[in-house]
Amino acid sequence: MKPRVIKIVITGPFACGKTTFVKSLSEVVPIVTDVGLGNFFEKSIKRFTTVALDYGRIKVDEDLIVHLFGTPGQLRFSFMWRILARGMHGYILMVDSSRPESVEDALYVYNFFKNIKDVPHIIAANKQDIEGSLSPKTIRFMMKIPNDVPVVPLVATDPENVRKTLTILVQHMIKWYSIKQKHVIRK
Repeated sequence: MKPRVIKIVITGPFACGKTTFVKSLSEVVPIVTDVGLGNFFEKSIKRFTTVALDYGRIKVDEDLIVHLFGTPGQLRFSFMWRILARGMHGYILMVDSSRPESVEDALYVYNFFKNIKDVPHIIAANKQDIEGSLSPKTIRFMMKIPNDVPVVPLVATDPENVRKTLTILVQHMIKWYSIKQKHVIRK
């Protein structure tokens, strides 16, 4: 039997760990479109930024292959968000929980993606390994995330933790699509 192939988008604001997430999970050499930053403020956070996309792929098991598409985080590249969202089956919104000021930017990205397509998604509170990071519960409260959307702790530099986060999304997708299918059948 041919494996099922799904498309997952990894999105979020500037410097929240999207590229690291894709690199930590991909079983193929990831495609990364990073360029150096020129802005002093941005350089103080990181040296490179994604300008088009990050791409990776992982075979979860014999029946499932996941294509990962990381979005650029800077607003000037937001035109790519809609392009990368085409055909997505689900997404992970990443939040830099070590920088409370980034939560507002994450909320902007979240609202954009919620309005593109109704698909299952989770919120990943990244950088939980940094002292003083906001908890997933605090992020849920600050962003007013509904209780049926998982908000999970994440350390994107830890491949095992990244794989666990993907597993949570896939489980959420199975449940979400099952409920949606039952709803369609009842109509």
